[in-house]
Amino acid sequence: MLQVSPRTLFRRAKFALAVSAVCLLAAYRPAPALAQVQGRIAIPADDFALDADSVGDASAKLTALRSQGGQLAHRLQLAIQSGAVPLTGSPTDGQHGQDGGSSGDGGDAKNTQINNPALDHTVTFAGTRPFEFSTQSETSATAFGKHIVVGYNSSAASVVQRIGTGLFLTQALFSAYSVSHDGGQTWTSGFVPPAAAATSPFTFGDPALALDRNGNVYYASLGTDAAGNSALIVNKSSDHGDTFGTAKVAAVDPGADKDWLAVGPDPAVPQRDNIYVTWTSFQTDAKGNTIGSQLMLARSIDGGATWSSKVVFAPVDDGINSSFLSFSNPVVDASNGRLYIPFLHISDIDADNVRVLASNDGGQTFTFLAFHVAGAPDAFAFPVVTPGAINDCGGGGFRNVLHQGTSLGAGRIPGTFRYVQSTRLITQPAAAASRGRLLIALQSSTSPFFGDPASGSEIKLLYSQDGGASWATPLSIAASTAANPQHVHPAIALDSKEDQAWITYYVQQADGRLRTDVTRVEIDDNNRLKLDDTSGLSTQAFDLTPNNIPTTIPSNPARTTNYDRIIATCYDIGEYMSVAVSAASDGDSGRPIAAWGDNRNSWTGPAATPLSPASAAPFTHAQPDVFSARVGNQ
Repeated sequence: MLQVSPRTLFRRAKFALAVSAVCLLAAYRPAPALAQVQGRIAIPADDFALDADSVGDASAKLTALRSQGGQLAHRLQLAIQSGAVPLTGSPTDGQHGQDGGSSGDGGDAKNTQINNPALDHTVTFAGTRPFEFSTQSETSATAFGKHIVVGYNSSAASVVQRIGTGLFLTQALFSAYSVSHDGGQTWTSGFVPPAAAATSPFTFGDPALALDRNGNVYYASLGTDAAGNSALIVNKSSDHGDTFGTAKVAAVDPGADKDWLAVGPDPAVPQRDNIYVTWTSFQTDAKGNTIGSQLMLARSIDGGATWSSKVVFAPVDDGINSSFLSFSNPVVDASNGRLYIPFLHISDIDADNVRVLASNDGGQTFTFLAFHVAGAPDAFAFPVVTPGAINDCGGGGFRNVLHQGTSLGAGRIPGTFRYVQSTRLITQPAAAASRGRLLIALQSSTSPFFGDPASGSEIKLLYSQDGGASWATPLSIAASTAANPQHVHPAIALDSKEDQAWITYYVQQADGRLRTDVTRVEIDDNNRLKLDDTSGLSTQAFDLTPNNIPTTIPSNPARTTNYDRIIATCYDIGEYMSVAVSAASDGDSGRPIAAWGDNRNSWTGPAATPLSPASAAPFTHAQPDVFSARVGNQ
């Protein structure tokens, strides 16, 4: 039976409120100045531009660079092409502070920090608070023998310069990676090249990595083309991650967000590996209002050299299912080339719906898999309520979050909160497939009501042994308890040789701190799942960062900011973690590698400035980094 609650009215009103907030706050923002620096595109980096409500993306991050699904860069390029943007000012102003921020060493016998802390830095300009470029999180991992590559978001390669009277990002390489050639013991960090470094030096993160059968690494993320238009880009490494080539543009899309990547054999040409990238494309009307989203697919059949793209599914609001979808996670069954695309279809009621599209012809045609869940809106929906409390994230909108500490008070909508330490939650179905088996790991609220602040969350595993023709009873991987109430952002890897799957996830403890755990599931001789064991993955629990901090802007008292000011509010550990099984023998018994966002290190901010958060400078707090560990038989 479908659940409808007062929370449903909140969901329906939330979008309208966010639109109203944009119109209201626009009166307090100067029109953004746009610029070129020595022929290169620059993005406004002032606070007002950074913290605009992103109504087009229900879980937007990096608001400064991808406001409303990437349209900021698109609008900037239109202005440049019109000739309305002169080059003014000097790009040499501003100092990179060598001692403005400091990181802990994070050394650990079992866990390894994989991002280079020496790349974090602070930039200070007179009359505004410093830029603290020190955020890394949201991982995607591959393993080929002892060669491991992990992609993640990073603000460390950002460059801000003063141009005239404004501050501009003249470089932002958010698509970062670290590589290890000794099974994860030591790491080297880098950033994938953009599609056109000379004119548009920007990558916007959301990393998704995959391997082909020859060990080539493909790295999909958001970025721009040479003209500065928002695009889906893919980098390729043919040397196990030591270097990546210049990004290829898979598709240009001003509404692009939430990409994911899969590689596998073509069903009709088994010797050829196809590369698939899926993403969410937010759609707008003639007035620029976001009216829905579409599931997009780009495919390459020549190793990423060229791409074709198309719309796979465009939902229509029917009063229960909305016109919005997101969080696709494609996977290919290497035994037969069958492509699966699980995704989340946002609903107009409390429970959203996981749907799965399947293709047997290399992504040319698709059919929906049926779940036949009692009470679901249709046979092809698996209902799930995204966990978390609803937090007022200022210019970042209203988000479902995990939180720590005490709320500063009620949010702008009754029933919402204002937590300074938080991390946003989304429901991305993590998938793995092999030899006809399809496994999907999900997080789910323990309450039937969206945004229930008293709810916990758990991890469920959906399993089909026949390509989605039938489904076993969902397996509970991690249940909510008083000591560990929250379990979120699962990742999954399937070891078909050993007939076992590994599910990693974040756990929030009763004290508010987070850790990561791993659960092993075996597939027995009768093709049934057996819950094997659960163990700790991270060796230290950690605090959330201050990322929803009230500011001292008199004209906008509701405005908040992340301590790393170019990162969206309420963003901390990212929206996914990763686990990968080696695609080649490395003498290590197939032990997977896991990587996750981790805040065990500390960061000390620089001194206060006129626009600093009222309670936040200078101070020492948790810092987002990326850690990894080998799992199993430790």
